[in-house]
Amino acid sequence: MFSYRHSFHAGNHGDVLKHLCQMAIIEKLKEKDKGFSYIDTHSGAGVYQLNSNDSLKTKEFQSGIASLMKYSGSDQIIRRYLSLVTNYYDFKQYPGSPEIARTMLRPQDQGIVMEWNNAEIENLKANINSKQIAIHHRDGFEGLIALTPPDKKRGLVLIDPPYESAEEYQQVIDTVVAAYKRWPTAIYAIWYPLIQTRKQTSDTFNSAEPKQGKSEKMLAKLQQQKFKNLLRVELKLATAEQAEGMYGSGLAIINAPWQLDINIASSLQELISVMTENAGASSEVEWLIKPD
Repeated sequence: MFSYRHSFHAGNHGDVLKHLCQMAIIEKLKEKDKGFSYIDTHSGAGVYQLNSNDSLKTKEFQSGIASLMKYSGSDQIIRRYLSLVTNYYDFKQYPGSPEIARTMLRPQDQGIVMEWNNAEIENLKANINSKQIAIHHRDGFEGLIALTPPDKKRGLVLIDPPYESAEEYQQVIDTVVAAYKRWPTAIYAIWYPLIQTRKQTSDTFNSAEPKQGKSEKMLAKLQQQKFKNLLRVELKLATAEQAEGMYGSGLAIINAPWQLDINIASSLQELISVMTENAGASSEVEWLIKPD
């Protein structure tokens, strides 16, 4: 546990989806002058080297940010994302979610970022230098409950655990439900992987079971909660039948901002057209709990 290093996966298609949505939500929050809070539960190193041994070992960025760099369309969400990321990509780097937040926060906003891995917290402290952002060396699940509600009523919580064990899926549910009771006005964006699925034989989370199907089960359990609304956003670069391992990813967004569903659906179609030639690629944007 706690051995996960995102440097192997930085800039992959999961990061592209996650950071597009992160930026789109922050832009929505910035439409009002009043400040907001940003909380990142599993921050990682903040900035990653795409020419590092870790990154070159998996080369996952090649089907993610590298494939998107040739984009020449007019989608504004994608254009803003690429405008920010290019400043790092030109130096063979990729910004993680805390670094993206750092560049977007205004003087009236505040950030809290958390990381539990002993090596990554030192990298995070070295990479994120901002008086607006507090860095905590702690378990993000525990920290989210302990630190909510913050002083500012509006905000975004990004929950991006490594899902190293099957228990983390249930831990996400328990933590989000507890945090929502303490801070019901926040936007919660939960990233999850889509892994080649197999039939589940139990309705409980068990570490002896493989991770396939766990995200789908987690979504079903989140849908049973009494949230004001719940939006599912998914990007798949292949079908489950074609895939080995992670073939896509998604975000479950509680209290999604107005029109985010419409805007992000258009962006995802643009992503597919430039990131893959696989006819099985697809995207979905669906309200699991419809807004009132």
